[in-house]
Amino acid sequence: MNKNLLLALAAVVSSAVLSSCLPLAAGAAAGYVAHKEGYRVQSPIKKEKKDED
Repeated sequence: MNKNLLLALAAVVSSAVLSSCLPLAAGAAAGYVAHKEGYRVQSPIKKEKKDED
């Protein structure tokens, strides 16, 4: 009985880990393809330039 419980717990934990990694991997792959096609991501926050006198 303990062996079955352990196997079920391992299945639940491994599926939870995989379900959190898959969207991240899909987003990274889409970003790579978009970058290869010439699209660039630009941050809306820009660093201000200092006035050099």
